[in-house]
Amino acid sequence: MSRPAARRDDAGVSLIEVLVSMGVMSIVMALFTTAILQAYRATGKVEKMSIVQSELHRGFQRFDRELRYASWIAQPGTVGTGVNIVYYVEFASANGTECLQLRLEPGNQSAATRDGEGILQLLRWTPGAPPARTARGQTVASYLVVDGTAAPFAWRDPNSTPSASPSPSPSVSASAAPPSDFVPDFQQLRIRLKSRFDGATAQIDTTFTALNTSRSTAVAHPCQEGRPTP
Repeated sequence: MSRPAARRDDAGVSLIEVLVSMGVMSIVMALFTTAILQAYRATGKVEKMSIVQSELHRGFQRFDRELRYASWIAQPGTVGTGVNIVYYVEFASANGTECLQLRLEPGNQSAATRDGEGILQLLRWTPGAPPARTARGQTVASYLVVDGTAAPFAWRDPNSTPSASPSPSPSVSASAAPPSDFVPDFQQLRIRLKSRFDGATAQIDTTFTALNTSRSTAVAHPCQEGRPTP
């Protein structure tokens, strides 16, 4: 009597089973790859935003430290024309023994989508020894954009004619808004900066009050000698 043939368990799989498995794996890999790419894009966007925000944050820290205790602020000025225009403003240290200047060189702003090429510099000198026009200062912020809609520096003198009161915001009642004849007791400097890097943008619009000034602070000052000339 013959013995039955031994049963084999490695008979393999059919072509249909192979195709089904390959299809399932393709779908899984596509989903995994898409998730990885989205994570990379999100990380890149956060990094770009961090770059532009850090540029403005570093500048804000310098403004707060230097301008808060200034004893005099000049009226902002410009030199040059077109894309070569340079914005600047001088101010004096708390004790008046040091002169400082913020100088913004916009760079090439011809394309609305390109990275900001503007550089904000801080120059220092002692009265009587102003820097040359071509002198370079310490870089305070970079990747800056000047779109021409608003000047980066705006000055407010307590002796100037009061401006009309701004409309109160929804969170401020009309009685809490400044009166139409409001005049500040200190010189003020409004700084508006915009930074752009690889599609990410950030901006600040802040008014700094020079606490060592008053209504009797003279408009003219020796630190004006550092102004660039045409």
